[in-house]
Amino acid sequence: MRCSQFKLLGMCFVALSALACAGNKKLVVSRAPLSEEQLSVYRGFLDKFSTLNFNQLSSMTIRFDFKGFPETRPCLKGIDLEDASAALNTVHILGDEITKGRELRLVTPSELSTILDRDPISSTDKNLGVLVLSEVVFDANHRYAVLKYEFVCGNRCGSGATLVMEKIDGRWTISSRPPCAAFVGSSD
Repeated sequence: MRCSQFKLLGMCFVALSALACAGNKKLVVSRAPLSEEQLSVYRGFLDKFSTLNFNQLSSMTIRFDFKGFPETRPCLKGIDLEDASAALNTVHILGDEITKGRELRLVTPSELSTILDRDPISSTDKNLGVLVLSEVVFDANHRYAVLKYEFVCGNRCGSGATLVMEKIDGRWTISSRPPCAAFVGSSD
């Protein structure tokens, strides 16, 4: 997902309807809150990546997708994922429960759209980038979780990856497996 898709996500949220956002698939904003286990995965990710000094987080997740994965998906070797259909078509609103104890500002989809419209090279805004997290897909035993993150910072700026996280001693952390997919730069 790149700039045009983030803008579309923002427009869908602002319209507060399940619009056809891409490929005639309906985007569903979940009414159910995130489970404690989903929140734990997000917190584990944020704890691990807090050294990157991002201070803005999108208040809405994005759909999970398998874009950029090698055909054989070596990062998932030996992992039996649960049904990913909900994560492929659903997004959640993130609230204060995700930022608790962290210096993060939640950015609305309309604010994210504004950020994506600007040119990062000429911007003087010190809060240029926004971290965006995908829905989480668990394995059948909930030992592994797959999560996509994107750091977007303007109309020609962004990077991200899809990572496997692993539950070790009751805490979610980044797995030693290689990233499933990664990108640098922006392409529409």
